Amino acid sequence: MILGIGLILSCSLLPAFGGGEEGMKRFSISTSAGIYSNIKLAELTPLAGTADVPDVKVYLEPSGPEMGLSLGYALNRKVEFHLAASATPSRVIDDVGIGFAGVPLGKFVVTDAVMWNLGARILYGFGSGRLSPYAAAGFGLALLSTKDIGSKARPTVELAAGVKYEISLRLRADIEFRDTIGFFRYFEDFGIAYIMIYSAEMHTVQHRLGARATLRYFF
Repeated sequence: MILGIGLILSCSLLPAFGGGEEGMKRFSISTSAGIYSNIKLAELTPLAGTADVPDVKVYLEPSGPEMGLSLGYALNRKVEFHLAASATPSRVIDDVGIGFAGVPLGKFVVTDAVMWNLGARILYGFGSGRLSPYAAAGFGLALLSTKDIGSKARPTVELAAGVKYEISLRLRADIEFRDTIGFFRYFEDFGIAYIMIYSAEMHTVQHRLGARATLRYFF
């Protein structure tokens, strides 16, 4: 449904943006590799009077690079529409921190997981040189699929800025920094129970900061 809306929007924009670009290579396909930072999903804080009970922070930690594929359409020499899919191997981590008598307890793997992303975005380029900056924004769907505690899909918003380098008439390299904003509710989404000596906080907005390199072929 989300991608359908994106396709309708892109088609409606074609008359406005697509004129006067004779000889352009409009369609493209790309592969990409990227990295993401950890994101905090939730936190358990001990109630008052629970001496020496550690707090618990829950993170989603990438265990490998993000790999992605994208289809693109250039509306003109500055504006492009992209449909993209990617997957990032990950782990859900409980960071218990400092426990009884000040003893470090450390991190524990709750489950292995894969973060799948599917989305659409608009890229706007600045300048017309071989090397030029751009900004991009989009929306989509993230599926956090875990080995042991189930799966949940939530909407996402992506904001990005980068530079593109024209290697040849048909080949281009992009490097960008981005923020993929997700809306998972950890305890609710995965039915996680916890001991009632804690108060639970869900970080219902997650900022996944990262960087990505893309090789795009136009045809």
